[in-house]
Amino acid sequence: MDQANFRRSTLVCCDLRKYGAADDQLQRILQELLIQSLDRAGAAAGLDRTTWHRQPKGDEEFAVLPADTPEHLVVDDYVRALDAELRSVNRYRVPEAKVRMRLAIHHGVVVDGANGFPGKDAVLVSRLLNSRAAHLALEETPTADLVVVLSEHLYDTLVATGHTTLEPSAFRRVEVTEKTYSGHGWMWVPNGDVHALDLTEAPAAGRTGSVTQHATASGGSTVYMAGNDIRIPRSVQNTDVIQNFDRNDMKGSHFGPNYHQGTGKN
Repeated sequence: MDQANFRRSTLVCCDLRKYGAADDQLQRILQELLIQSLDRAGAAAGLDRTTWHRQPKGDEEFAVLPADTPEHLVVDDYVRALDAELRSVNRYRVPEAKVRMRLAIHHGVVVDGANGFPGKDAVLVSRLLNSRAAHLALEETPTADLVVVLSEHLYDTLVATGHTTLEPSAFRRVEVTEKTYSGHGWMWVPNGDVHALDLTEAPAAGRTGSVTQHATASGGSTVYMAGNDIRIPRSVQNTDVIQNFDRNDMKGSHFGPNYHQGTGKN
């Protein structure tokens, strides 16, 4: 290994929610707002993002900070400034056009490679970012613009030991199993209660033929129709009727039992 390239630095990566569903014009706007928000948050935290080694990828950014960057400024001041900036940007935007993101931070070994940064620490921060828990947290908290996942190292050495203004109790330890990586991270939702979130994993592999549909009846009630593995979002858990498709052809010609919310009765 080239020892001249070996260093320990803070790694920060982010990814926008549902960028791929936007049309070309909205994607262009979201890219501009993403960089604008990151730059303004950096300036507010006293960090010069022009010194960061950044790898842009449309709705994503992977950044390696200068080795002498104080970690607590990134984990505390930068994250708080970014949350405030996103709330300001999104204040008058329709839901489909809001800049909402997942953010992951780690501090570890960095080595320069021919096409990026090889090494376990660079992989780790990407796995934290793309963890199912982080995705679910953003979906389960529609009022939040930011979900943050710290590595166990950063949480243990900075947050848990009181080296930031962040409350340790505001974080939740989450399982991270992505590709060949298996470990844990510590998640925080600045504008939400991370402990109240349902971070249940997806249905077990091998279950097929599931369908979930919903409709609004003429009387204004909401009806959900689904297979056994239905997962009703928290935002619509006041659904009046769940139409179960268990033991039928999944096409509506044969229906299973109806479950009425609040009664558990057919």
